Amino acid sequence: MLGAEVWVKLVAPPTADQPAGSTPGASLGDPARDPSSFTFLTMTTKPSFRAEFKAGEGGKTAVYMARWVNTRGEKGPWSEITTATVAA
Repeated sequence: MLGAEVWVKLVAPPTADQPAGSTPGASLGDPARDPSSFTFLTMTTKPSFRAEFKAGEGGKTAVYMARWVNTRGEKGPWSEITTATVAA
């Protein structure tokens, strides 16, 4: 393996009318899950990384997707999405 591509999209924080534990873009039909709406963040070979955001982005939700890339440049399937709140 060459590593994992990590892609990110910032979205508005969850609202009170969303069910507890819901994930933005969790359903396959949701446009928030569309890989073309994400921005490439980094290529990593480590199981964790630290993303930097601008001060004005604090409180937003960072939605992440990743996929493995082998040494021939062949890309694997997209991961499930995961989210984190951007620190203020």
